[in-house]
Amino acid sequence: MNTPPLTLSHVSLAYGTRHVLDDVSLALPASGITLLTGPNGGGKTSLLRAMAGLLRPAAGSIVRRPGLRTGYLPQQRRIDRRFPITVAQVVASGLLNRGTLWGHIGKEGRAAVERTLAELRLEALADRPIEALSGGQWQRTLLARAVVSSPALLLLDEPDTHLDREARTFLYDRLAAWARTCSVVIVSHDAAAAGALRPAATYVADGRRLSPAAARAL
Repeated sequence: MNTPPLTLSHVSLAYGTRHVLDDVSLALPASGITLLTGPNGGGKTSLLRAMAGLLRPAAGSIVRRPGLRTGYLPQQRRIDRRFPITVAQVVASGLLNRGTLWGHIGKEGRAAVERTLAELRLEALADRPIEALSGGQWQRTLLARAVVSSPALLLLDEPDTHLDREARTFLYDRLAAWARTCSVVIVSHDAAAAGALRPAATYVADGRRLSPAAARAL
């Protein structure tokens, strides 16, 4: 299916009277990586939140492909790490968009959780309380939650936070694999990310507009 999963038409984003981005028009590809970069406060996270349906545009429209399944890794991790829940339970919560509950995810859901834990090298931590995780382990757990439902659109805000060089290389390999069948949108401040991720397109959000990186370099 080559239909864009998400199309933005003349979208403007604002918080009250403070405008973040204006007149953004963009059709995401059905597969491949789209990289959003730019200065702090430039609107990257706000744009990702709008794509996730968490921020209503002040103007313009966002059209989602019917039945679109989306995975989202936010920049701010709002889960209380003291909450008595295991890694496997956090990952299984990513199936809630299928109308499931942890105790009733069924055989298919359990298989998806086990497969995702293995894919992200978390199977040995499945029963570990999240309070006992390192920063990198916690980041991989949240990433697993975002991908467990096999989304067609994956939105990731700074996914390499808390990861060392080896873990970052592993992450980029997984992202490249997912991007073969999924549209992946990544927010990153890392100047080396473009070279490592090899995105199909890179856009710069500068607090006024979103523009292709190549066009800005001319």
